[in-house]
Amino acid sequence: MPDLTPQSTPPHDPSQSWEDRPAFRESFLLYFTRPEDRKALEHIGNLLYENALELAAVWPAWEESSTRAEMRAAAGDLRHVQGVLASVNREREVSSLDPEDAYLATIAGKLSRQLGKVAEWIENELKGVAGHGMG
Repeated sequence: MPDLTPQSTPPHDPSQSWEDRPAFRESFLLYFTRPEDRKALEHIGNLLYENALELAAVWPAWEESSTRAEMRAAAGDLRHVQGVLASVNREREVSSLDPEDAYLATIAGKLSRQLGKVAEWIENELKGVAGHGMG
């Protein structure tokens, strides 16, 4: 495996809850390269999330349980990341990549397929399809 260069976006702190940064994905925030802009967007995202929670009681109820809605949302986010990684993989075909980036693009393709399997597992569970789990 080639040595990887330092990251260009701030690392995700694994001890941080997803609710600490609920609104904007890293795949969106990466385009905002000034730290103060990222911080402002994260603040706006937190305001939106807090307001959504505050107003949840006055909105129509989900047509399914909160667990099912959360699982459906998680599958949707996995599909989003699957698409991001598939796009990174396609860079091998449309760009001249150095060996390190070509390696990472190849890994992105493999990860994209794996995330697709996880998302499909969740989607099948939500449909009630038996005998298709990953483990």
